[in-house]
Amino acid sequence: TRQVVSKVAEQRVTNLMIHILIGLSLAVGSVVNNVPKAVTFGIFLVMGFSSLSGNQLFERVWLWTIWDRSAYPRFRFVTRVPYNSLHKYTAIQFGCFAILYVLTSVSAVAVVFPFFMASLVFVRKSLKWIFTEEELAELDAREDLPPDEEPSEKPHERAVRTLEDVEKLPVEP
Repeated sequence: TRQVVSKVAEQRVTNLMIHILIGLSLAVGSVVNNVPKAVTFGIFLVMGFSSLSGNQLFERVWLWTIWDRSAYPRFRFVTRVPYNSLHKYTAIQFGCFAILYVLTSVSAVAVVFPFFMASLVFVRKSLKWIFTEEELAELDAREDLPPDEEPSEKPHERAVRTLEDVEKLPVEP
């Protein structure tokens, strides 16, 4: 079962503490300057990697490293979308991500960044000619839905029948 938040109790203490800590960070700026840059880069690197889990794009990219499709996790987008469509959508999305990264890294072409961002609207609209509406609904899911249940029997067990099962099958004349 999945727990869902039904209500939130508003409080002012949290907001007060956040602003006090922000104010204190201004006062301890000289102390923070003594921390080596490598340490802060390492902290941000760890924070970045820890935020990748739960990101649907990187979960789908990770599927490219798993050769056995029966070992895929039971995510909804894995169980409800054909594998070819899943990987095609991931390749398109990862390609757009790579282009965005290059546009922000290379200062000579950085001026094109806003135009490419605007063109992503048209890229998304054109995906309806490649994928069905059902596939796009699963691949574009904004909410974190629970994974599908495990099948009650494995595919190779379905093919194995007992002699009694074979005897119950209808016989064609």
